[in-house]
Formats: sequence, structure tokens, C-alpha cells
Amino acid sequence: MPRSYLVAAALAAAVLIPASARADVTLTPFIGGNFGGSAVSPLADAVGDPSRTTFGGSVAVMAGRVFGIEADVGYTPKFFGTGFEIGGVPIEVARNDVLTAMVNVTAGVPLETRDGAGLRPYVVGGLGMVRQQFSVAGGLLNHSVSDLGYTVGGGVMAFFGPNVGLRGDVRHIRSLGGGTITDLLDLDVGRFNFTRATVGVVFRY
Repeated sequence: MPRSYLVAAALAAAVLIPASARADVTLTPFIGGNFGGSAVSPLADAVGDPSRTTFGGSVAVMAGRVFGIEADVGYTPKFFGTGFEIGGVPIEVARNDVLTAMVNVTAGVPLETRDGAGLRPYVVGGLGMVRQQFSVAGGLLNHSVSDLGYTVGGGVMAFFGPNVGLRGDVRHIRSLGGGTITDLLDLDVGRFNFTRATVGVVFRY
């Protein structure tokens, strides 16, 4: 085959290879809130904190922009609120947070133009750690537990170009065993769970 044909074929292949055939890395700092499950447990209701703001970040390595591995860390200070009253006596919650650290698999469908703009809906699921910490009345009551947990969910990334976009994400997180803070009122061992909804900025490399 003449060299000119080889060059033409190589150029045609480069043009025709879809965006999904390329690999990339995404970094996504996020912020959002928690709802449902233990976030509205009797203990959470008694303490009261309707915002339950959460924040964190995700790093994903995608193969062909379709399948990938993701590390995700989320932190919620004041998951159960800031204080409550017992018999008219105010009780301050000194320490009160939930930390999740998950390793997930993810799969998405890149609906993007050649310059990288477009949408990428995806699903995600994996295993990791769910840590709860709770302390009241100057340390009179302390509770800290780290359980194995799982997460399942999904979302969509909207890219404005090859490197920057926005992500909307919803995940359900649940512990697999051990006691939980909400057992103090729920008596529901190993069932700590909540749903996390976040938005974030995606940086793609």
C-alpha cells in the first residue's frame, strides 16, 4: 500500500475514533446535603439541624471514558445537630460528625462532542468506611464507631469543554454492621444510612 494511503488511513482513524475511546482522570470537589434514613432519625430530629451540609471530593480514573475506579471522601460536621434540651436543660453537642471514605467502580455513557463538551450520565457503587463520632455534655457521653459500609448511586457530568464541567450526584450510603449512634434511640443495629446529594466542579485531565 502506498505510503500516502497509510497516512490517509491513520488520519481518518484519528478523526473517527470517538471521545469514548480516550482515557481520563477527573477531580471533583463537592458540597451538598444529607437527607433520609439516619439523618432524620429520632436523635437527629431531637437535636435538629435542617442543613446537614456535607462536603468532600472524588478522584476517578476512567478507561475509555466509560468504566473506571473512583475514590470518594465525604465529611458532614454536625450530622445530628448542635444541641438539644432534656427537661428544659440545654445540652451542647461537643463533637458530632460523619466521615465516609469509599472505593467505587463507576460506569458512564459519554455523550460528548469532539472538543469534550457534552454530558456523561453515570452509575457508581462500592465499599468503604463509615465513621460516626458523637460527644455531649463535656464528654459525659462519647460514641465513636467505624463500620464497613457501601454506597450506590449515580449522576451526570456536564462538560463545557475538554477540562472543566459540573457534576450533580446522588448516593445512598449504609453501614453493614456494628452499632450506630442512632441505636441510642432507634435500636436499629448496623442500619446507619442516609442519602447524599451534592454538586461539584469537575476538573478533567
